[in-house]
Parts: sequence; C-alpha cells; structure tokens
Amino acid sequence: MQFVLVAAAYGFIFVVVELIAARLRPPSEVSRKLSHVLAGIGAAALPFILSFPQIVLLGLLFVPAVFISMRSNMFRSIHGVSRLTYGELYFPLAIAVCAFLFPDTLFFMYGVLVLGVSDALASLIGTRYGSKKRRSKKGGKTIAGSMAFFVSAAIIGAGLLMTVGVTPVVPAIIWAIIVAIILTFIERHSHKGLDNLTIPIAAGALLGLLSFVGALGN
Repeated sequence: MQFVLVAAAYGFIFVVVELIAARLRPPSEVSRKLSHVLAGIGAAALPFILSFPQIVLLGLLFVPAVFISMRSNMFRSIHGVSRLTYGELYFPLAIAVCAFLFPDTLFFMYGVLVLGVSDALASLIGTRYGSKKRRSKKGGKTIAGSMAFFVSAAIIGAGLLMTVGVTPVVPAIIWAIIVAIILTFIERHSHKGLDNLTIPIAAGALLGLLSFVGALGN
C-alpha cells in the first residue's frame, strides 16, 4: 500500500507542476527544475518509507513512464526544453541504481539530494547569472552554475554527515568540501542530461569509499 501511495504522490507532483506552469507560464527550465527539486527531496525521504528493493522497483517503473511522457509530450512544462537531453530518463534510473548500489540511508540521501537540489541550482543560477561558458560542441557549463553546484553540494554533504552520518563537525566539513569539488568536476563534464546519472552514483560511491576507509569517523 505504501508503495502505491508513493508512486501516486510522484505522479501528483508532476501534475501540480504542470498546472502551476500552465497558470504562471515560467520559463520551461524553471518548471523542469522545480519538478527535479521536488522529486529529489521526495526521493531522499524514501528510505524512511520503503525498503531499498522497493525503491529500486519504483525507480525502474518510472523509467518507461517518463519515456512515454516524453514521447507523448504529456508534461510540456517538464519536457519542453530546446536542447537535446535525456535527463528525465536518467533521473528515475539514477534513483534505482543508487538504491541498488548503496542500500544505506546516508549514501542514498546524499546522492539523490545532490541530484535533485544541487544540479537544479546549477542549471537555474547558471542560466540566470552565468556569462562565461566553457566552450564545447556538446554545450557549455557556466562558472556561476558550477559555483552554485559546489556550494550546495558541500552544504548538503556536511549537513548529512553531521546528522545522518554522525560525523564530527570538522571532518564532516572537510570531506564534504573535497567530495563537492570532485562532483563539480564531474558535473561540468557531463552533457545531454548524463549528470543526472553520473552525479548521484559518484556521490554515493565517494561517501561509501570514505566510510570504508574509516575517514568519516562514525
């Protein structure tokens, strides 16, 4: 029953975003990233509601659902971007992969929050304030966007390490900054929405590695 309710809640989120976008008519990137933020925050809470195998199943079920939505242009506010991107497909797949690879609340939460919040902030702030772009045939990433990604990823990491991970303040801040630097580099070199897959997996793997070597001190 909980599984069905969670799936329905995600569908409700997309419908609400679509209705808000139809009413207010914001730029498509804004409505698209709003759905990412809400979906990411919601996914971060899933370990408190569902088992990790259930989260894997939920993510996998949403991959074909999103594909059908993209093909039918069902949610124009979410899919209506001019550039070529597969980010919407990678998003639920990333949640499933993270739940499968990192069945740990700390690692999973960090991966999906960086995916949902940091990546969205990078896009929104980069689009609004970015002026200098790294030239590339596949598209550029703004300095402002990368800075927004780094700062938010570091804050999210430090907060989770000190609370969920019960890591002392100083090590939590230091490791959060180091991990955020690495993730920012990955984000800058991921294109066509691939960062929706590479970033959360890398985030979970990096925290897992730190925990394995005993660096987190928990």
